[in-house]
Amino acid sequence: MIKLGVIGLNEGNGHPFSYSAIFNGFDPLELAKRCPFALIKEYLPRDHRNEIFIDSAKVTHVWTQDPRLSEDVSKVCLIPNIVKNYTDMIGKVDAILLARDDPENHLEFAKPFLQKGLPIFIDKQLTSTAKDFDALLGLLGKNYPLMAGSPVRFCREVESAKAKKVWTKVKSIHGMSRVNWMRYGHHVLEGIACIWGLDIHSVRSLSDEVDHDIIQIRYVSGMNVILEFIKNVALPIQFTCFSEVEESFTIPFTDFFHSFRQMLLQFTHMVETGKPPIPFEEIVGIAKVILAGDISKHNDGVEISPVTLRPIT
Repeated sequence: MIKLGVIGLNEGNGHPFSYSAIFNGFDPLELAKRCPFALIKEYLPRDHRNEIFIDSAKVTHVWTQDPRLSEDVSKVCLIPNIVKNYTDMIGKVDAILLARDDPENHLEFAKPFLQKGLPIFIDKQLTSTAKDFDALLGLLGKNYPLMAGSPVRFCREVESAKAKKVWTKVKSIHGMSRVNWMRYGHHVLEGIACIWGLDIHSVRSLSDEVDHDIIQIRYVSGMNVILEFIKNVALPIQFTCFSEVEESFTIPFTDFFHSFRQMLLQFTHMVETGKPPIPFEEIVGIAKVILAGDISKHNDGVEISPVTLRPIT
């Protein structure tokens, strides 16, 4: 049995609850009482039902910045051990779920485990700055047991679009999400990258508003992508594709439980085999696109090459 440690929580992110429940199950009464996320309280009883588990692993240890939050996750998701410091998990678990999506803190949390060679999952964006990005890459090798990103790549709609090749001749994509580019960019970008790849010429920000990000991505092929993020916009997260030869079609990200479970199945397989399910170059490439958009936003919307993270002149 693989022993997992989960690190959480940050504002607006309930993944320590949802991820842990997929392995351990959940206590329905504690879920109703202790989990503050309405969406999780809706889909765990509906989709998980304490019937659908990943049997090869259990979350055995949890840490959050607040002992009361740690107790909430522990009670809801039947996690037997709460640690006072996240580094206390070293020597007690086989792998780490860094289930926070505040990338400004990812290097700090991941570093002790990377130095020990523990397999790790990092939620969505690797880091929030190029400096931290370089430092993190310095701790990794190309074949390090790392998995990072969004479960959107495992949603049925993305898989169906790839299989049916409905994406041929697409000229423009318009995407919409809540929160912001840095935290939620992966939830749209990763679905697009899974289908169209990462042959991207440039990235630039079209907005300097605090709670409203608009990012333009220009592919080498000429395909134009506009992704918009508004702090409190309603779900679903989705993108719409416009083609030369086909009617427009929309790919939503709505099947959360299925996507989370498929992602975590891939993670546990990586822990067992040592083989990362997502190519290292793809993880790094997507992270660079996110960083490029953020750099552009803080530099008057200048076009940035994600390959070099430098302005295009």
